Amino acid sequence: VMVVIFLLGFFLDFIEIAVVVVPIVAPILLADPSANITAVWLGVMIGLNIQTSFLTPPFGFALFYLRGVADKAVKTINMYKGVIPFITLQLIALVIVGLNPALVNYLPTRTSLLAETAPPPLNPRLQYSMENYVSEQFAERGDQIKAAIADVRGVDISYLPEDLREELTEGFDKAEASFGLMAEIDAANAAVAAEADGFRPLHTEVRQYQSDMRRLQEEIDKLRKTASRAEEGSPRQARLTARADELAEEREAIATLIPAEWEEASTEFAKLTQAEQKARTAYRRNVDGAYEPVEEVRAIIADTGNLAALESGLTKLKDELGGLEFDVGEERIKAFEALVRTVEGTGELKSALSKARRAIRGRNPEPEKAAEFMETAVQAFETDLAWRQRAVEELAPLLETYAAAIADTIALRGQPKLAREQALYVAADTAGHRDIALNF
Repeated sequence: VMVVIFLLGFFLDFIEIAVVVVPIVAPILLADPSANITAVWLGVMIGLNIQTSFLTPPFGFALFYLRGVADKAVKTINMYKGVIPFITLQLIALVIVGLNPALVNYLPTRTSLLAETAPPPLNPRLQYSMENYVSEQFAERGDQIKAAIADVRGVDISYLPEDLREELTEGFDKAEASFGLMAEIDAANAAVAAEADGFRPLHTEVRQYQSDMRRLQEEIDKLRKTASRAEEGSPRQARLTARADELAEEREAIATLIPAEWEEASTEFAKLTQAEQKARTAYRRNVDGAYEPVEEVRAIIADTGNLAALESGLTKLKDELGGLEFDVGEERIKAFEALVRTVEGTGELKSALSKARRAIRGRNPEPEKAAEFMETAVQAFETDLAWRQRAVEELAPLLETYAAAIADTIALRGQPKLAREQALYVAADTAGHRDIALNF
């Protein structure tokens, strides 16, 4: 493609090349996994190539500009000779960029990942590089991270509500399991890499045969369809049928060229790639489950002050509810529910308030039940506030330390954006072209 664009630059303006050639070749190259290229890199390659057309005779614009200002003593042929070194430099630059895609991809990727609008770490395109980063961090700081997990496990969480206690314990279990799952990813990745070089020549050969067979089959189908519409027994129908049979024989001949070991080799390699993908999927689900409970508990504890601020309002509502008109009482409870909803982890309190509101709503209000539910709401509030206040003193500092220790590894997918260190690593890791052709 680059050679064609370079040759067209001798005769066409860059606009014609961009409008005619690029829409034809770009979709094909970007859709072909074996091409293994990015849109940014392809755009820069084409741009560099088209820029060369400004210098190439006979229609290079730079030559026309120079001809317009140069003395008549300067011959056009001398201009053509004079641009040869510059064309050579352009072509050398094109070759360098072609062989080193990271020269093009790194800066845009880095800018994107460090920007305010950077994609979140959950972005699927970032996962492979992020897992490479985590694997390296586990190798370097694995003992420190395991120590942080052990420290937070040692704290007493028996006073937490049962559901939060179970979720937090399960999160710690998954955090410990992350090391084993990452080791499985590394082992699966190494197994694929070990087999890739031996499998690639066979894969390339067979995929070419299969491509030829598909092309022939398409021609066969067209010929047979046209023959079926021709007059029965006519010479044209006989010609079309004979041609279709000839192509069918050619297709069968190509099929016999496929090596006997292809089926077994492709099946075994597919198992390796599936095992790698399965290991990555298991790791991602595991670390998500390891971090989410921690963030949930931290958010609930952080709202302790906001919950405490509701105490006087709840007590006043409970004491005054019996003396209010039912519709007024319902509105008061509803307004207080809106305040409670702004506080994390107040499910039992919200449930009791909702039941109290429903008890005095409608044609048959039940003020006694409403009073019972309000009492339940007060008890739920006091219980909730008590464990939260204890957690602020005992658990919150340890969870803060633990979250910081796992922020760039186990909790990386749960962060709002990549930190600078991770962003630079991912930018560098994704700047090159990763070969995924063997997966197809």
